[in-house]
Amino acid sequence: MENASKALIIAGSILVTVIVISLGVMVFRNMSRPVQEEANLDAQSKSAFNSKIIPYIGKNVSGSQVNALIQLARTIDQKAITDGDTIRRVTITGDGNVTISGNNVNYKNVETGFFYTVDGTYDNGLLTSITITKN
Repeated sequence: MENASKALIIAGSILVTVIVISLGVMVFRNMSRPVQEEANLDAQSKSAFNSKIIPYIGKNVSGSQVNALIQLARTIDQKAITDGDTIRRVTITGDGNVTISGNNVNYKNVETGFFYTVDGTYDNGLLTSITITKN
């Protein structure tokens, strides 16, 4: 009888151990899922951010489109400054023929009636810098 009770105690211990290990695996999987979803959301937010600016990038962009881009960048920067966001900022620079003063909050419109080449620079998948060159 003594051996039978020891066998039941060992079997119960093994069952409890299996249950604890199963719960640990389940908790680990559930904890890693939000991290994966957050990474996907981060990629989605980068894509959404970039999609606002990408239509303005290219060759033979009109001056009025460049001015709209500068206004958009100014709005993005002001929102980032207000929110304390140091990542979602866009810097616009121009070559010698395009004058954009200071940062994007204080800017000068480019001349309309001309065409420009607008290039973008990405940092970790996020569009962070725009260069405007007069054609």
